Amino acid sequence: MSILRRVAQAIPLLLIISILVFALLHAAPGGPLAIYLENPNVRPEDIERLKRSLGLDRSLPVQYMAWLRGFVTGDWGYSFADGRPVLTRMAERVPATLELIAASLIIAGVAAVPTGVLAAVRRRSMFDRAVTTLSLAGISLPIFWFGLLLQLLFAVSLGWLPSAGRTSMLGGDLADRLRHLVLPAIVLATVHAAVWARYLRSSMVTVLAQRFILAAHGKGVPPRAVFFRHALRNALLPFVTIVLLDAAIMVSGAVVTESVFAWPGLGGLFTEALARRDYTVLMAFLMVSSVTVIVLNLVADLSYRFLDPRVRA
Repeated sequence: MSILRRVAQAIPLLLIISILVFALLHAAPGGPLAIYLENPNVRPEDIERLKRSLGLDRSLPVQYMAWLRGFVTGDWGYSFADGRPVLTRMAERVPATLELIAASLIIAGVAAVPTGVLAAVRRRSMFDRAVTTLSLAGISLPIFWFGLLLQLLFAVSLGWLPSAGRTSMLGGDLADRLRHLVLPAIVLATVHAAVWARYLRSSMVTVLAQRFILAAHGKGVPPRAVFFRHALRNALLPFVTIVLLDAAIMVSGAVVTESVFAWPGLGGLFTEALARRDYTVLMAFLMVSSVTVIVLNLVADLSYRFLDPRVRA
């Protein structure tokens, strides 16, 4: 019943989000016809004809209801930029974004988990202080600047890795794709790895100070068993929730990274649509991002209930 209740709560939330986003997009200065309005060779009757063909001559409530009806039924409309179906354009970009997000999650997890755990075990040591300092630096790091810095170092100066794109013009094999994936994945993973390391360290410190850990030591349980079976397991429970929530945030956070590295994913499509005021593409991207956040929030909540018996009780 909790799942059905959460789904029922998500529907009006998505409806409110769609109304606000639709209104804000259409209230922004400019529009999909701005490029034609600035051209003195385009006649007013041509502008009116374009407005009728794109449905921009109708009132905003009518436009919104038409969009909502199409979005719910799977007809997401056509791009104002090239006339192609929005669903097709987004489907072409999804694999690249999923590839980048999956690689970033793996890199962030591999870097954060052992670092955060070791910092908690060696609390107040030089290693712990170094991890804390680097985590703060990673959280404060501007993604755009960091991406450009890595491009200058590893692509321009050293020539070890490509600076942009998903594949080379004459490449496309696994090795070539991995070389293109390294820099954007590291950039996207850095901030999340810093947050996760700090969060896991704090969680481990809290768990290690609990009475049941002291009781386990008092009963003669081997230190390795106390650490892995009791401390780490309990510290990872909230950590799983944070990872799932950040995975949803990465979909929208990838916009900057994909722009810096010309990565052909949903973030790049969003940037192009934003520059052209392509309302249909922008609405589809923002709604897909909202649905992803809500769904992964639900998954995080259910996973926490499944992993922690105290929550189920």
